[in-house]
Amino acid sequence: MMHNIHSRVMALHLSPFILEPDLKQCMEMLAKQYEEYLGYLEIGFDALQAREKAELEDLLKFKTAYHAWKAHQATQKLLHA
Repeated sequence: MMHNIHSRVMALHLSPFILEPDLKQCMEMLAKQYEEYLGYLEIGFDALQAREKAELEDLLKFKTAYHAWKAHQATQKLLHA
């Protein structure tokens, strides 16, 4: 019984590290969607149409994609500095 509880506690403690690659992939996908949104704006779509085309209609998803894109941009600047 004690071993089972210990395993559960360890799983809860380690879970952020286990999920990190998935979270990183998710943030990369969101950053790409925001980049796609910017591309649509650049070629003349209005903001609403661009969000729709980039599948960012949901406000929370749009905001998260923006922040993921900003973080990606900051990382790129550090890598190329």
